[in-house]
Amino acid sequence: MILDISDERGLLDGEARALMQRCADAAQAAEGISVPVAAFVTIVDDEAIRSINREQRGKDASTDVLSFPTVNYPAGKTAGRCEKRLRQEYDPEVGACVLGDIIISMDHVRAQAAAYGHSEQRESGYLLTHGLFHLMGYDHMTDEDKPVMRAMEEKALASIGLTRGED
Repeated sequence: MILDISDERGLLDGEARALMQRCADAAQAAEGISVPVAAFVTIVDDEAIRSINREQRGKDASTDVLSFPTVNYPAGKTAGRCEKRLRQEYDPEVGACVLGDIIISMDHVRAQAAAYGHSEQRESGYLLTHGLFHLMGYDHMTDEDKPVMRAMEEKALASIGLTRGED
């Protein structure tokens, strides 16, 4: 997967970037997407994500991650079963089908890593993976959807040896 990471304030280190790339590739493999795909990732602080959340979702609060998919999947379908829809998002400048945008707050990454007792790299990798599954058509708003999305996240992360409680 192509990750176009924008980090104007230099909040991510090289280790975090490398782990995020591994997470993105694992998410694509777990979903079974065979066409080239890409996502745009922006790393911000709480103030910036709060502003984006307010403007885009009408919620005046900071959060850990926001996802803005470009593909509108049919009900009950996700990216792995919608290659034709993915191909409609092909961007020749990127050389891949664009899944959408992800915004991650490094302030939340730091706080959550400390709260969960793991590294900031692991937390940023998890949040990216979570955001990518949103871009691939998963959600966790209902009792039926939540375990499905969590299982996909865990499948992807386990494939690269990043399970709960491990760094």
